[in-house]
Amino acid sequence: MYALIYKSGSFLGFFSSKKHMRIVIEALIRDNYEDDGYHGDYHFRYAKIKLNEPWFAPKGKDDANMDEGKSILSLSTMHTEYFKHKVKTDWSTGKIISMDADKTNNLD
Repeated sequence: MYALIYKSGSFLGFFSSKKHMRIVIEALIRDNYEDDGYHGDYHFRYAKIKLNEPWFAPKGKDDANMDEGKSILSLSTMHTEYFKHKVKTDWSTGKIISMDADKTNNLD
């Protein structure tokens, strides 16, 4: 499962696959372009989560699920530090370049 956020304050939902998440991202980019007439840094971020896991670290601070639990809890404050996966988009076309990028835009 994946939790997707947009910019710094919009939770877009839980998705079962990157394919489903990509469909929503592409639709939002298209709608935004139709409304505003230009592309920019859409700043989509997501976290891989396990919904059936506890939202804390039952095995201590070295538990592998700790970051996933923190990303779920961070939805209440919309802090992005636990949403480590970024969607890279092209500022000129709005096209998704990578679903697993180190930054959210193609500017150097």
